[in-house]
Amino acid sequence: MTTRKINNGPNDILNNLQMIVKLREITQSNFYEVCLLTTNLDGMPTFDEEYVCANSVSIAESKYYPNLYTRAIYLGDTAVGFMMFGPYEEDENNFWLLRYMIDYRYRGKGFGKAAFEAFLIEVKSLYSTSTIYLGLYPENEIAKALYTSFGFVFTGREKDEEHVYKLNLTK
Repeated sequence: MTTRKINNGPNDILNNLQMIVKLREITQSNFYEVCLLTTNLDGMPTFDEEYVCANSVSIAESKYYPNLYTRAIYLGDTAVGFMMFGPYEEDENNFWLLRYMIDYRYRGKGFGKAAFEAFLIEVKSLYSTSTIYLGLYPENEIAKALYTSFGFVFTGREKDEEHVYKLNLTK
């Protein structure tokens, strides 16, 4: 007997991805794997990539800013991305998503959107914040499309050459 899951379109695919895409803490056992993830198409992590700095730099930064949290994005047992977020001392302790990346091998497959949904669920359930801020380079159209699809709006502000967006969680 063959069993087949009926696909009811993009929402069904996203729901399936949310069940298998998980956020995990960065630990001694996975930090190296996460440091090897890159957005560079040649597969070689560098200090500054196209729109983010290397995951290793972000993990180190989180050790000096203890209110920042790091998460690996996993598809099953495979690390596919990274994020860093939390109250940021450099901006009056406003809650920021400071880093968000999906490895070049896993882009365009829906993992980024599924992981972002998991991120929002975690923030809403574990942290007492009503607003999330993030910065992105104006030319990063893919990131802009992702963030605005979740309700982020441009504040009109710029910080470090990035446009600042915010999401009101109390709507």
